[in-house]
Amino acid sequence: MKHFGTVESFDETKGRGLIKPEQGDKAISFERSAFSWESKSPPPVGKRLSYDLRETEGEARAVNLQNA
Repeated sequence: MKHFGTVESFDETKGRGLIKPEQGDKAISFERSAFSWESKSPPPVGKRLSYDLRETEGEARAVNLQNA
């Protein structure tokens, strides 16, 4: 199932960021490796993306990030 949200933040140094889901209030983390586009350049804050959820170490993470 695809989920949608907007980029809340991205730390270039760590290669990690947070996405604010459209449904739910807890931000979900993602890593640069989750980008589905070739350039691997981070999406800007406020960009709407679609994503899948995967649970890793007991925490939900956004994977397969795509432009929505």
